[in-house]
Amino acid sequence: MTSFANTLSLAIASATLAAVLALSGSPAYARGAKEVFIQDYQFAKPMHGYSGYSSNYYCDYQRLPNRKCFRNANGTETCKVVSWTLREMCQ
Repeated sequence: MTSFANTLSLAIASATLAAVLALSGSPAYARGAKEVFIQDYQFAKPMHGYSGYSSNYYCDYQRLPNRKCFRNANGTETCKVVSWTLREMCQ
């Protein structure tokens, strides 16, 4: 009988914990952590990067070159920057 009572109490505790986690979302959200946002923007010319606070989020903007590579007749590879990506990451 004791084994059945222990199993039943463990099942009830597990169900309660699952219900609490389902209602509160992720454990990080329950601790007050913010979401991470990542967005890419395409530009023909490089834009200025930035790192710092924007409202309640810390944002970092990175300039990333988009290269197009060609192989010439000698077999050597030449790369050229054709556009730029500005990656926004906020948390």
